[in-house]
Amino acid sequence: MNVDSVLKAGHSQVLTVPPDATVVKAARLFEQKKSGIAIVCDDGGHVIGVVSLGDIVHAIGERAGEALSLPVEKIMTSDVAVCGPGDDIEIALETMKERGIRHLPVVENGKLKGFIEEHTALECLYEDAALDFSQLRTYVFKTGDRF
Repeated sequence: MNVDSVLKAGHSQVLTVPPDATVVKAARLFEQKKSGIAIVCDDGGHVIGVVSLGDIVHAIGERAGEALSLPVEKIMTSDVAVCGPGDDIEIALETMKERGIRHLPVVENGKLKGFIEEHTALECLYEDAALDFSQLRTYVFKTGDRF
């Protein structure tokens, strides 16, 4: 199963913010969209970072109210792991596990296509395995004379 299959099954809206958006603007966007993560993209749609609720909390903890007026590029995670739509989902999940993250941006031709969430990817793998098992069981019972 590839990443594109999971993207199509996902129900998450991708939030993007420009690097010069303020932390308070990102926080308000999170509240409006009921999300906790946004992909930071430049004018060309290239992923340059990820900002999360955790990043905002850490910034406020370090800088108090001053953090709210900072641009997100000052607090974002810039070492972003990404995957492509044709990548194997199990490799994408392994990347998430190694990095300790639950979201992975999907990039195609250098531009953001979407992102996958760990729980959605796991659900897709489970459903795929259940379907394979069901098909195998149907085959076995159709040829039940052998047992």
